[in-house]
Amino acid sequence: MALTFAQMEQQEISRAKAVSAVEAVTALAQDPDILLVDVRDTAEMEATGIGSKSIQAPGRAVAWMADLESEYRCSDLQDRSRRVFTTCGGAPSFRGAAAANVLTSMGFSDVSFVDGGMAALIAEGLPLEKP
Repeated sequence: MALTFAQMEQQEISRAKAVSAVEAVTALAQDPDILLVDVRDTAEMEATGIGSKSIQAPGRAVAWMADLESEYRCSDLQDRSRRVFTTCGGAPSFRGAAAANVLTSMGFSDVSFVDGGMAALIAEGLPLEKP
């Protein structure tokens, strides 16, 4: 059976673990080892800035960046036990949830997407910097 985009969004979100923006901002401030992965596109990042403890992985780049054998691998995404938060633009947080599911499928053990995305993180006072 064919799915609508809204149904695909709901599937991704229901498969992923969510963290509230309040919890994420608090945890990021307390634990320097937590990684925030921003999957928004470049224009979105330039418009708002990015989290000061984040890496940029626009679109589906997170899969290549986390692949242990990829020429595009990112050193920040090689430890499968590292706590990771993924974020996108805002609710319903489909892209963040999809990225969390990709990382979980790749063996990461502690991945959550930020419910409400960057809009919620910014509202909660996430420190920002230029991308």
